[in-house]
Amino acid sequence: MKRAGISRKRPDWLAPLDDPRDEQILGAAFHVFAEKGFHGATMLDIATRARASKKTIYARFKDKSALFRALIAWGIRQNLPETIPPDDGDPVRALERHARIVLSAMLRPESLGLFRIVSAEAARFPEIGRVFDEMVRRSSVAILNALADQLTKAGIATIRDKVQFGEDFIALVRGDAYFRVLVGAVPMPADAKIRRQAAHAVRILLAAYAPLK
Repeated sequence: MKRAGISRKRPDWLAPLDDPRDEQILGAAFHVFAEKGFHGATMLDIATRARASKKTIYARFKDKSALFRALIAWGIRQNLPETIPPDDGDPVRALERHARIVLSAMLRPESLGLFRIVSAEAARFPEIGRVFDEMVRRSSVAILNALADQLTKAGIATIRDKVQFGEDFIALVRGDAYFRVLVGAVPMPADAKIRRQAAHAVRILLAAYAPLK
């Protein structure tokens, strides 16, 4: 029986792909992984949900891990910008905007669903945990590095360790709200609350990296 809230359609958070067949397969894969977890899902389950043959699935994806990797990449590509923001003289505004985008992406129901799938299976299949972590971080590292350079150049911050800066950024942006939404303790916050959380996180971050006087 199909679980409530799980449909056969492409999740709304994922933009259409150039190849409709890939879209159909990955959309089906998301729903199957959400229902059964990575370990419990089979390529046959996904093929059945996608109304495709296993031969078609394997012609496009080597195995279940490759399919899951493609699903994560698809989601990240839609949720986070791939370009470095221009140096327009206001790196603080750019950092706040990036914080809002990152927090909104983290809190999407489907993003939380992927995180739950990975968390449940990471001990058994550490590869999917590594893939998820690597791909999520990769999408934001170049942007944060560029913003760190802009903030330093403008004399707003002193950032000697960009890796630590990035880790502090994520920790502050995510805050307690992410985990409370993740476990269902509170509902998804409204856009206004996300904006406030992002601005608050940036203020604390910049205070911590303020140049010594």
